[in-house]
Amino acid sequence: MRFLLAPDLSAPTGGNRYDRELLDRAPLSHVVVGDLQTSLAGLADGSTALLDGLVATEQPDVLAAHAGRLRLVLLVHLLRADDQPAGSLLAEEVRALRLVDAVVVTSRSSRVRVLEVAGVGAVVAEPGTSPAPTSAALGAHRLLCVGTVGERKGQRVVAEAVAALGPPWSLHCAGTVAEGLSLPGTTLLGPLHGDALQAEWDRADLHVLLSSAEPYGMAVAEGLRRGVPSLVADAGELPELVGDAGIVVPRRPADVAETLQQWASDASLRYRLRSAARTRSLPTWDETARIVEGVL
Repeated sequence: MRFLLAPDLSAPTGGNRYDRELLDRAPLSHVVVGDLQTSLAGLADGSTALLDGLVATEQPDVLAAHAGRLRLVLLVHLLRADDQPAGSLLAEEVRALRLVDAVVVTSRSSRVRVLEVAGVGAVVAEPGTSPAPTSAALGAHRLLCVGTVGERKGQRVVAEAVAALGPPWSLHCAGTVAEGLSLPGTTLLGPLHGDALQAEWDRADLHVLLSSAEPYGMAVAEGLRRGVPSLVADAGELPELVGDAGIVVPRRPADVAETLQQWASDASLRYRLRSAARTRSLPTWDETARIVEGVL
């Protein structure tokens, strides 16, 4: 028997989307974890447990208690150590990585990071994308950021740049709001799904993601699938993912503002990046699920 042990997956996060896509394609039963010890104790000997890192990496003692009778596979969306304000390593997370039978990560940069912090290898299963219509936007000044609004995703950096540039620049943020932003030109849309989110992509001239740490960048991939280039920070997998279909910029408002002005004044640059975005080859969710199944 195979199980995916994860939190409730209703929140619109990239990690939850990844888990839901796996459940749609792989023979896995979802166990919603409240107490990890209780959830693992309920699995029969010899079962395989794919553990979302959110529910497992802080509890190595619980993993150790079941390591002998279950096959434990840890799915790491983002190292907790990289999600801390000071970037501090967590001893519990390192111990958890060393206890399990296998580790799955979502990017090559995360594989390198896991090897650095814990000395263990990992299998890369990049997030997939689904078919989507090409965006109709051909302007320059309307920016879109998809993701939880907070310090790590860097919306404030872009918002300060937009405020400094003034009209017609605008930033539209789709996602749960963990950090409020009240700057001229910035609109917080809240979590969006389906047609409402697609409508924002259709209006977006440029996607922005100025994360301080980013294991992959699913929103960047979603934009590329729609022919929307991205402005990204030099963090994690972002430069590799965006490639020639985007711009890498320092995570400073003045640098972002200068780069946006260049983007707006150069029609050939916009054409080149949009063409590269439309032709980018990206994995599908079926391919992602096959890689994970191979590990299980």
